[in-house]
Amino acid sequence: MMKKIYVLVLLLGAQLVFSQSTQKEETQQKDPVQGTQKLNVKETPVEFPGGMAALRSHISSQFDLSTIKGSGTFKSVTKLLIHADGSMSSISTTGDNPSMNKEMTRVIKAIRTKWKPATRDGQPVETEYQIPMTISL
Repeated sequence: MMKKIYVLVLLLGAQLVFSQSTQKEETQQKDPVQGTQKLNVKETPVEFPGGMAALRSHISSQFDLSTIKGSGTFKSVTKLLIHADGSMSSISTTGDNPSMNKEMTRVIKAIRTKWKPATRDGQPVETEYQIPMTISL
């Protein structure tokens, strides 16, 4: 029981770090002397409904620690594609513990909520999203 509480604290704490493909606001400026135009591109990142707290809560409530084989500190990165309509595909997890990778993939595939897609110039766009995770058992 103490082991589960410890791991749950790690899941909810700073050990569970989320990131996504770098998206930034780009501004390209052409030389005004030559008469070319400026191009401004504004992008917003993909977001899970309810934010990071909701995503952490989903993962911690669905993650089954009993499926993880071995002991120690394990790291993984789950990659998924968020489409312009907010749906997910291409979910895969890589890391140093195959049983943890399989469980993270299962947990993310179980998400039925559509994401708020990334936008570029106000239009939804497809984006790769990454969820790094570290667990100590």
